Amino acid sequence: MTAHRPDALNRTLIQRTVILPLLIMVAACVLVWINLPLPAGAGTEGAAGPNSATGPNSATGPNSATGPNSATGPNSATGPSIPSGLGSAAGVSGRARLDGSVLFTFVDVGQGDAVLVSTSDGHHMLVDGGPRSAGPGLAARLRELGVKHLDVLVSTHPHEDHIGGLADVLNAVSVGRVIDSGNVHTSATYEKYLTTIDEKDIPFALGRAGDWFRLGDARVQILWPTGARAEDLNDVSVVLRVDYGESSALLTGDIGPGIEQHLIERRTLSRIVLLKVAHHGSRRSTTPEFLRQTKPSVAVIECGTGNSYGHPHYETLARLILNQVLTYRTDQHGEVSVRLTANPQVWSASMERRGADYRGSSSSTVFHFPWCDRAQSIDPARVVVFSNRLQAEDAGYRPCQVCQP
Repeated sequence: MTAHRPDALNRTLIQRTVILPLLIMVAACVLVWINLPLPAGAGTEGAAGPNSATGPNSATGPNSATGPNSATGPNSATGPSIPSGLGSAAGVSGRARLDGSVLFTFVDVGQGDAVLVSTSDGHHMLVDGGPRSAGPGLAARLRELGVKHLDVLVSTHPHEDHIGGLADVLNAVSVGRVIDSGNVHTSATYEKYLTTIDEKDIPFALGRAGDWFRLGDARVQILWPTGARAEDLNDVSVVLRVDYGESSALLTGDIGPGIEQHLIERRTLSRIVLLKVAHHGSRRSTTPEFLRQTKPSVAVIECGTGNSYGHPHYETLARLILNQVLTYRTDQHGEVSVRLTANPQVWSASMERRGADYRGSSSSTVFHFPWCDRAQSIDPARVVVFSNRLQAEDAGYRPCQVCQP
C-alpha cells in the first residue's frame, strides 16, 4: 500500500471538497451574471436580427464605440455580458475590414476535437483540446503555428476527448477568456482543467444561446445550449457559428439529432460554407434535414485512425455524399485547413496527407492534376485539394478534359 503524506492528502481533500465546489459556485454566479440586461446593440440576439438597426453592423453594434473599454463595457459599473466581456480579449475593432480571411485548422489529435480559428488580423480561438494524450502535441502545434495568445478558449463539453489536452494548452499559451458549457463533470481531467483556469486567474464564462462576440473581424455567435442539461453531456455541447462577411462556419461539438432538430425548429440555422461534423461522424448526427438547412460546401470530420467507435459511420458519410459535400477526415487526411473569405464562393481547403493530390476550385466543378495549366491558374484563395478521384467526384466535381486526371 502506498503511503500518503498527511499534507498531500489534506491538499487533495481540500481540492475535492472545497476548491471544486467553489469553482462550481463561481460558474453558477457567472451564469446569473451573463443573463443580466445588456447594453443596446450587444450581447444576445433580439428580434431586430443581425442586420437590423441594432444589429452587429449598426451604430450600437460590436463595431461601435460601445466596446469593451467604453462606459457600457466590462470595466464599467453596469457589468458586462459575454460579448462585451470578450470584447477586449477577442479584439473588437472599430469597423470590420472584410478583405482578409478566417482560417480553420482542424488539428489531428486522434479520436477527439481541436479546432483553431485564426483571423487574418491576428486573433485566435481554440475550440476543444482533444484527449489527454494529445495535449503536449497540441500545445507544440499551436506554438508552431505562431500562436502565443488565445483570445478565447471554448470547451464545448466536459468529455475527455474534448478537454483532455486543455490543461497543457492553458500552461503553454496565455488565454484571454474561457467559455464553457457549464455542465460539471466529476472526472479528474475536468478537475485539472478547472484548477488550471483558477490558478491562472483566467476569466471564465458560460456560453449560452444568443450570446455573441467578436474575434477580430469575425463574429462568433453561440447557438446552443440554452442552459445546463445533465442527462447527456454530448447534447450540452457549445455550438458556434463563425461569420465573416457573407461566409459562415458551424462548429457543432458532439450534439445529437435531437439538438439538431431543435436548432432547425428554432430557425437558428441557415446556409454555411464549412461544417464541423458533429460527434466525429456518428451515424445519428448530421441528419438529412440538418444538411438541407445548412447546405455546407465543405465538411470536416475529426476522428482517430481505427477508433473503437467505428467513426465516421457509413450512414453519415453517405448523407454527405448525397448532398455533394466535400468531406475531409483527420484519420485519413491528417490536419485539415479551410480558409474562408467574406465571399462564400471564395474559399480554399488543404490537408496534411494529400495522397494523389488533385486540385480544384471552390467556384467550379472541375478537378485537375496539379501540373495542369488550368490548375496552376486557379486563384490561391479558391484552391481545393483532393486526396483522390473519389473524394472529388463525391463532392460533385468532374475530371478536366485537358489533363484527364
